[in-house]
Amino acid sequence: MLDFNINFLFQDYNNIKNRNIPSSRFFPYSKLLKIIKEYENICSILPIGLSIENRKIFKLKWGNGNYKIFIWSQMHGNETTGTKAMFDLLYFFLKEKNNDLVKFFKKNLTIFFIPILNPDGSEIFQRRNAINIDLNRDAIRLQSPEIKILIHEIYVHKPNILFNLHDQRSIYNIGDKFFNPAILSFLSPYVEKDEKIFFKSKQSMGLISSIEKNMKFFLPKKGAIGRFSNEIYPTAIGDNLQKKGFPCILFEAGNLPNDPHKEIIRKYQALSLIISFYLLSKNEEYLEKEYLDYFSIPENKKKLLDKIFRNVQIQKGKYQFLVDIGIRNIDHFDFIKKNIHIIYKIVDIGDLSNFFAYKEIFCNRKNFFPKIGKIKLFDFL
Repeated sequence: MLDFNINFLFQDYNNIKNRNIPSSRFFPYSKLLKIIKEYENICSILPIGLSIENRKIFKLKWGNGNYKIFIWSQMHGNETTGTKAMFDLLYFFLKEKNNDLVKFFKKNLTIFFIPILNPDGSEIFQRRNAINIDLNRDAIRLQSPEIKILIHEIYVHKPNILFNLHDQRSIYNIGDKFFNPAILSFLSPYVEKDEKIFFKSKQSMGLISSIEKNMKFFLPKKGAIGRFSNEIYPTAIGDNLQKKGFPCILFEAGNLPNDPHKEIIRKYQALSLIISFYLLSKNEEYLEKEYLDYFSIPENKKKLLDKIFRNVQIQKGKYQFLVDIGIRNIDHFDFIKKNIHIIYKIVDIGDLSNFFAYKEIFCNRKNFFPKIGKIKLFDFL
C-alpha cells in the first residue's frame, strides 16, 4: 500500500473536485478558455500552436521537479473524462498549496499538460479533428497540425514518461463469466524487443501494474481494472513514441452502471493519476521490475451491450422464433442546443447468452419483426 493516505483522498474527493466543471460529458474548447483562468496562479499557461480552425492549443506547466511527466487529453474531442479528472487534481493543488503531499509533488515533479489537443473536435463533440483525421492514427504522415504540436513539445521537453488520456466505449468487460465492466483500462503500447527500447517500456508496464495493485482496494463490487488490447497500430501515437524511447501509458476511462456522465469514473481516473504522481515522485527504481505483473492484469473482452432484451418472441410470416435483442447506446450531438442525447441501435439479434448488459430485460412482447439499425423508441414493455 501507499505511504500517504490515499483512502482519505478517495473519501474526500467531493472537496477536491472542481465544481465549475460540468458533469456533462460535453467539455468543449469554449469551456476550457474559462476554466484555465482559475489556474493562472499555480501554472504557467502558454499557447503552443493552432488547430485546423485556428483555435489555440494550450500547455499548462506545474511543479519544479526533475522528473517530467507529459500528459495530454482529448486528442479525441469527445473523450472528456481525463480532462476533467486532471483539472480536479490541479484544483487540489490550487486549494491545498501547503498540503505535504502537494509540496512533495511540486518539489519532485514537473507536469506538462495539454488539456484539449483536439479543440475543433471538442467543440462539436466529435472524435476526429476538423478535417476528419483521427489524431491517434497520424503519427507517420503528420498531416494534422495538432499532432505536429504534440510531438514538437515532447521533443523539446524530453519527458521521463507520457500519459495519453482517453475514454473507452461501454463494450468492455473484464473476463467472460459474469457482468464486470472495465472501470479503468491501461495500456503500455507494443514495442519490439529491442533491449534498449524494451527497457523503457518496462517502466510504463511496471507503473501500470503498481497502479492496479493500489487501485483495486477502492473498486466497487462490480467492475474491475483491465489491460487494453495490445493490438498493433503502426500509425498510432503511443506505439510510435514508445518505439522512440518515451515510456507511454494510455489511461482509458471506462464505464459503470448508472453513471451516464462518468462522474464516478472521473473520480477513479483522478485517483489513478494521483497514485501515478506519488510513485513517480518517489522515483521508485523498482517500477520496471514489476513489469511482468502487467501481464497478469486481465485483458478487456468485448462482452458488453448497453441493454439486452431476453427471450423475445419474433415472427416472420407464419414462423415464430425466440431470440435475444442487443442494444447499443449511440451519442447524438445536437449542434443547435449544444447537448448530447442518446439514440438506440439494435446491433445483434439471436442467442446472446454469452453477452452481458448494463440492463437486462426479460420481455413479454411477441409477434413482431425487429431489424438491425437505429431506432428512436424501443418500448417492449
